[in-house]
Amino acid sequence: MKSLSDITGIDSSFAKKAAAAASVDLFACYQCGKCTNGCPVTFAMDYYPHQIIRMLQLGLTDEILHADCIWVCASCETCFTRCPNEIEIPRLMDYLKQWVLSQGIRPAEERVTIFHQEFLDNIKKYGRINETLLMGGYQLRTGLGGMLKNLLLAGRMLKRGRLAFPAKTGGKAAVKRLFDRKESQVGK
Repeated sequence: MKSLSDITGIDSSFAKKAAAAASVDLFACYQCGKCTNGCPVTFAMDYYPHQIIRMLQLGLTDEILHADCIWVCASCETCFTRCPNEIEIPRLMDYLKQWVLSQGIRPAEERVTIFHQEFLDNIKKYGRINETLLMGGYQLRTGLGGMLKNLLLAGRMLKRGRLAFPAKTGGKAAVKRLFDRKESQVGK
């Protein structure tokens, strides 16, 4: 007996891998569009959330590699809240971001990617987010204009106790293990 992929020519192996790694059942999606209708950032997307799921189901990995959508996603979870099948699209988008980076592809939205990477690096290093170092690192990596102005502002904010440097936190080893485990899953 022929398999569905033999009949249709659709290679769903990556969809199955992504679904398993992100712990989502993307095959439960029946394209109702509620995720897209609730998404607050669709105005900036090239593909909508339900379209990304369909592209995965159809094995269109090349299109996903170069999609803006996964980088524009704000991870606000509105899509997940609205989904009648409770598909955690933000979790899937996070997996796809890491997958694109692991493929050595230049991301469609470079500044978003830099912020994403700086955010993860900050958590890896300190076990939690430190906004001061996160934004400082982001500005250094992007070379955004106004850095001197922002440094002066940061000095005033530090004096007033509005910014802080990282406090010692417990659990950094546990956070590192989480990142190591996820990175090994994405690289497979």
